[in-house]
Amino acid sequence: MSVVLAKPGNRGKSYTTYLKPLVTAEWIRELTASHPPQPTNATPTGRNQAHFMIHGHSLHNNLYKIPPYLIICTERNPMSLTRFRFQSHQLISSHKFTIENAQRVTYDQNCDQQDTGNEIHILLQCLGTKHVANDLVATLTTLLSHSPQPTWNSLSLYQQTSSMLADPPTTLPKTIHQTWLHATLPHILTYIAALETHLYKIPHALQPP
Repeated sequence: MSVVLAKPGNRGKSYTTYLKPLVTAEWIRELTASHPPQPTNATPTGRNQAHFMIHGHSLHNNLYKIPPYLIICTERNPMSLTRFRFQSHQLISSHKFTIENAQRVTYDQNCDQQDTGNEIHILLQCLGTKHVANDLVATLTTLLSHSPQPTWNSLSLYQQTSSMLADPPTTLPKTIHQTWLHATLPHILTYIAALETHLYKIPHALQPP
């Protein structure tokens, strides 16, 4: 009805506004059908499933709105954080794309002298890198303890990784998301910069798969 009543010059914009919630609803329906919720202790069978287990909640937001962390970022460039979130950081083996067979390295949580693993492993498990997150984990633990949210240690690896990559806790009311991001983003961006610096110093991290 709003499209019909709009002035001729505004009908294109009015129609776009009318379509946005419908397209977002279809986007969410497709996501839910193709990536049903997984148990928090499930092992991802591949990169796509891991991405949805980490960031699935944030992917169900309005398709036409810029992610809040990109709007709030002012002190540091968020590009490195975006690369981690989109599994496209060249210092992580499972994010690399091999030209020879036009495929990415197998998504694997293990690492050895030649393989630095995936983002979950590097952020929380790898003996060579998890210490870099100590300050950030301490900050997130404190913030969770000061709010009616599950404790840090009660979260799954995917929920912890999600929080470390700028997704608000899934149980946090949306009205508090902006406050949460303002409190956590400076610490997250500082951590991401420190992790990058540390990964650059690991010789095998720069070797092609």
